[in-house]
Amino acid sequence: MNGEKREHLRLPVSTRIFIELVSPSMCNSESGTIAMCNTLDVSRGGLQVSLEHELTVGAILQIGVQMPETEEALYLAGEVEWCKPGTDSQKNWCAGFKIMNANNSDIERWQSLLTDMDG
Repeated sequence: MNGEKREHLRLPVSTRIFIELVSPSMCNSESGTIAMCNTLDVSRGGLQVSLEHELTVGAILQIGVQMPETEEALYLAGEVEWCKPGTDSQKNWCAGFKIMNANNSDIERWQSLLTDMDG
């Protein structure tokens, strides 16, 4: 037994996502900082990504996901569960996100889509 505590089946879905690293300030017109990265796998409860930036464990970030099965992006809130240096085939960093049940997010659509995919 490997000791992992997985609740949901992980699916090897590779798609581009956008993570808001720094939110835009309400006081000025500067934009926030967005990181483009790719998923390595996804589940109803989370996703694993490869990216060029190290993330702070425990940070709660906004995530935009364009799944192959959807026409429009899904917007989610995710907590960084872990972040470690990537392997040669990945970008500089690899991180795991726990998808959070946040107001004004697309979590219900996300869970429904992933349930259909792993069903």
